[in-house]
Amino acid sequence: MLPESDELKDRLQRLERLARPARKRRARRIDALDDLEGVIARDHVLVIERDAMDLMSGDALSRLTERTRRARRAIENREDLDDGLRTLLARPEGALFIDTETTGLGSAMVFLLGVMSVSDEGVVLRQVFARDYREENALLGEWTGMLGSAEMLVSFNGKSFDMPVLRDRLGFHGMQSPVEPRHVDLLHPSRRRWRGVLPDCRLQTLEWQVCGRRRSGDIPGEEIPAAYHHFVRTGDPADMLSVLHHNALDLITLADIAAALALPDESPRP
Repeated sequence: MLPESDELKDRLQRLERLARPARKRRARRIDALDDLEGVIARDHVLVIERDAMDLMSGDALSRLTERTRRARRAIENREDLDDGLRTLLARPEGALFIDTETTGLGSAMVFLLGVMSVSDEGVVLRQVFARDYREENALLGEWTGMLGSAEMLVSFNGKSFDMPVLRDRLGFHGMQSPVEPRHVDLLHPSRRRWRGVLPDCRLQTLEWQVCGRRRSGDIPGEEIPAAYHHFVRTGDPADMLSVLHHNALDLITLADIAAALALPDESPRP
């Protein structure tokens, strides 16, 4: 039998040998995520930038383009339209469409920030991803930089969830939050418009019933926190690719819903 000190040393050595392959596997797998198309920054936090329209099929893109064109014409004759929504549709260039993914409710960590903007170059989707818990600080730094130049925020339930969580996390890290611009939360006009018409006003219900798009193989929102913790532990990117896609589709749907709200003749699918 080994003396107690030698037995402890032997156990530590075995644990160290077991840990080495895990660290190597994690590094290789994280590199795969870092090498995604559209990565524009890897230092401190991962930043991915793409043309949002590249994520849509030709038919879906055509429907969204046509709906947006009709919505811009329709706002001239809609006296009942919310002023914030009217401003957004008339001049979307100054708006940031936002959606966050967190590790849970309350003061949970923000590990993914999705932001979509309209410019002369098209519709740009930027996703800021914290590859582990330590990178949340850098993610929030990216957020404050974008928020400082925004003329309007657009979200779905962002007034009650996304923005309070972001403010809370900024405070947790001792960071100053910039003054926030006007915020158009599309959940509220959607409820006024489709409550009692649709089974519910969840984002993906509106995406199918109003926008005419239905997701296939999407990761359920309630599974996202566990998927992130698994990624941090193992470096396996499979579920995170699904989460990034889920977040991107949510942002595209925000633009689609905003346009649909301006069209009185749009009717949900049976």
